[in-house]
Amino acid sequence: MIGVDYGTKEIKWFDGKRFGKGLPERKGLTVGLTCAETLVKEAVFPLCKGRQLDKLVLNEVIADLSVEPSLISVAYCPVERLEKGCRLLIFVEKRELIDSLPRRLRESSVITLDLIGTAAAVKLLYPKGKLKVVDAGEGKLSLLSFEEGELKGVELFKGGFNKAEAWEELTARLERGQELLLIGGGALKKEVRELLKDFTVKVPSLEPFGDETPLYFNAYGLYHFKKSSCKALFSRPSLFSSELLEKNRTIFVRAGAIVIASLILITAGEVIKLKAAKRDYYNLKREVVRELSELTGEKVLLPEVQIPQKVEGLKELKEFLKVDQPSVLIYLKAISESVVEGIKVLEVSGSASSGQFVVVGKSSSEESLKRFTENLRRRFERVSISLADGKKFKITLWRVKVGT
Repeated sequence: MIGVDYGTKEIKWFDGKRFGKGLPERKGLTVGLTCAETLVKEAVFPLCKGRQLDKLVLNEVIADLSVEPSLISVAYCPVERLEKGCRLLIFVEKRELIDSLPRRLRESSVITLDLIGTAAAVKLLYPKGKLKVVDAGEGKLSLLSFEEGELKGVELFKGGFNKAEAWEELTARLERGQELLLIGGGALKKEVRELLKDFTVKVPSLEPFGDETPLYFNAYGLYHFKKSSCKALFSRPSLFSSELLEKNRTIFVRAGAIVIASLILITAGEVIKLKAAKRDYYNLKREVVRELSELTGEKVLLPEVQIPQKVEGLKELKEFLKVDQPSVLIYLKAISESVVEGIKVLEVSGSASSGQFVVVGKSSSEESLKRFTENLRRRFERVSISLADGKKFKITLWRVKVGT
């Protein structure tokens, strides 16, 4: 595998030992396109991976940009796992840029972004603490944020290291004296380092690149692409690329023969049954989704994910509101309705959440106290007289009987 930084002005590559400029003639490349024209956005989704997430991300981008899906290419990676789902960084590139690449790159290479190379290199070289990386290229400036070697945020500024406006935007995001890792062609320019004199700037140096390390930093990371935690891909080698077919022709022929033989064994009747069952399944699924959308009052796309989350949310709301507990007014009403002539209530204390109340008062006679206690027993699950000293009494009540 060879890491290729497909920059705006120059193409840099690294194969693990050697490095250089221009496009290597060999195949098996990990190509990081310049992010000069890339749109970056953040979004939270209930899923962290899978084909369903692919569809949700694409639909989000299409709705947000109001573009035809055929005009764009979308890549993404999770950067933070949340209690319910993940926060993603989404990268949107014009399809025409991907299509303009040489055919052999499109068919036999991994296509991603140069900043993914930055992420892979930082993961290997700076795995601890927080880090800000400034990639100063001729076509763009980018500011990447890392925590414990993990990519957390990306900001792109149009215009390369020769554009004053881009530098003004970038430095406005930084704090004076902040430590920065400077990479890209601009790191080799004295005037660029002068622009960052208010910050603590580090320039990486690795073997075999030496002083040219900033220029090849992304190519180095793309060579180690598999070790990156952010694998945002626009495309990967086609299964039927000429190179793959050439190397595995016998395997494909045998596999094809087995598949054809297996298909012959399936009768026409079985195929019809399968199609009918599939049609019924999708019709039922659409109906269930429609009913669930009406029931919940929101659009349901993934019922197997959204409904459990909705139920969990309702459970949390129930716990918060305590809707299954009688109101304190019901307790007071039950006590009030139990009072008989000769009983004077002096104090009532307790809470509906605990279901326990204490009644303190005076009774003119034992008969009055007895009748009062009997009334309470009809309205509460448990009644205990903890004090009956002469005319004074103290009664503890537990859980009112709702509806009595």
